[in-house]
Amino acid sequence: MDALVFAAGRGTRLRPHTDDVPKPLLQVAGEPLLAHCLRAAVDYVDRIVLVVGYRDAEIEARFGDEFSGIPIEYARQESREGLAHAVLAAEEYVEGDVLTINGDNVFEGDLSGLVDRHHEPGVDGTVLLDRVERNEAEATARCDLAEDGTIRGIETAVGEAPEAGYIAAGAQTHDGTALLDACRSVERSKNDEYELTEALASLVEQGRYVGVEPDGWHLNVNTPADLDEARRRFAGE
Repeated sequence: MDALVFAAGRGTRLRPHTDDVPKPLLQVAGEPLLAHCLRAAVDYVDRIVLVVGYRDAEIEARFGDEFSGIPIEYARQESREGLAHAVLAAEEYVEGDVLTINGDNVFEGDLSGLVDRHHEPGVDGTVLLDRVERNEAEATARCDLAEDGTIRGIETAVGEAPEAGYIAAGAQTHDGTALLDACRSVERSKNDEYELTEALASLVEQGRYVGVEPDGWHLNVNTPADLDEARRRFAGE
């Protein structure tokens, strides 16, 4: 299994922190934000593919060609048009089973539960879940779950606060060929991007995807408040 990690964005919502430092290199507990993301995956993958774009040379200079003994390849998303577009920017590297991760996600612990369920018979993919009481994001993917964790459907809501329940978080596993096909079928959203959540909804309709709750906490770092929270958590506060 390869890890496909999205790290091409400008991090505009994190300004002024990202005025001088690319988002993946923001410091959290003495390490770049991206390092915390990668550490959660390294025990389960044979290769890391970083999709980079904004200030990519700085990211490549910091991480080089390996992380904790796992080789790193770089794919470049020249125009940042959404995460489905980012998958296709890395198409030459996508084969076999793939673990996709948003590079601004940090985790307490690892992603073993996600990967283990992917390898169960009859499972085509897995989705990390966040349980929410409210939503502060502009767009989110609400998951309709069966009792055994199978995702029966995904609804993408824009500008709405979902009811309490589960949303797709920033890590998933897929068959690489199916993922590419789904991303090619995505049309531009109202935000003028090719959304990975739309591809995921298609994949859920075609195969069996299982939702997995994280073992420990998970945080998506999008705003200065999120960055402060990540720093507090890693400091044990």
